[in-house]
Amino acid sequence: MNEKISRLEELREKTVKHMLIILSISGLLALSIAFVVTARSYIMPLGFFLLFFIGFITFIILAYTTGCFKKLKEFKTQYKKIFVEVPFQQAFGQVFCDFDNGISQDIISQTKLIMMGNRYYTNDYIRGSYKNVGFERADIKIQRHTSNGKSSSTVTYFNGRWLILEFNKKFHFDLQIIGKGFYYSQKNHSFLISEKHRRYKIEMEDIRFNQLFNVYAQNEHEAFYILTPQFMDALKDMYNTMDGDFMLGFIDNKLHVAIHTRKDAMEPSLFKSVKDPNLGDVKREINTIIHIIDELNLDRDIYK
Repeated sequence: MNEKISRLEELREKTVKHMLIILSISGLLALSIAFVVTARSYIMPLGFFLLFFIGFITFIILAYTTGCFKKLKEFKTQYKKIFVEVPFQQAFGQVFCDFDNGISQDIISQTKLIMMGNRYYTNDYIRGSYKNVGFERADIKIQRHTSNGKSSSTVTYFNGRWLILEFNKKFHFDLQIIGKGFYYSQKNHSFLISEKHRRYKIEMEDIRFNQLFNVYAQNEHEAFYILTPQFMDALKDMYNTMDGDFMLGFIDNKLHVAIHTRKDAMEPSLFKSVKDPNLGDVKREINTIIHIIDELNLDRDIYK
């Protein structure tokens, strides 16, 4: 392992040097062109625009043609094999990792739990099991980008981790639990949706739970069947300890947990030595999976 870390550190240092050289060349070229144009036109804003525009374009071209981006991708891949995949294996045993891909857009869209926008990104897929409970996780970002030709805007609907877990109760109707602060969920409660697929807002007897969560279900009896007092107590505890706003969805006998952390997790820093890595994100990802399965007692089969 120490040998692998040493090789990874060498790759990181080479990539940093490569990037700094390209950055210097791009900056000098952009500065020269911007100076000449500004000196001749006396238009200072044009000079600043050219400085940043030409610098950026030159950097992208050089980084791509000289293989800098390839080195950066290789560094990230090797980093995750050592500092993400290995800790997950130590925690859960056999796991499958695909850091370039994630959970497909179709799977998330078919849940009808969240607004899908028109931009979808996903990576860092990991599949495994804990206490015989199967889980899948991936980083997902969902956005809506609009443009009218003159201006554009991007709204982020979701940016965080998405978990899909086995559930210990059989259910036949969709159930959605939305934590207060989790926006852009798709509730499917409009009268335009067929009654068979429509979700209705349900009030639970637990006042504190109602203050923290909104519940939408296709069947009220099913909602009370799943949301026992013990289950609601566990969700209230999770609300106070989770590292982001979250939503749960019970779809097709699977439990979906969407945690809006507003960041891409477990990404390495190119400018920090890997000999003393900060594995806080990785530990948090592992502990989140363990915490959800333990808190919600997903390993129990007494309800099947």
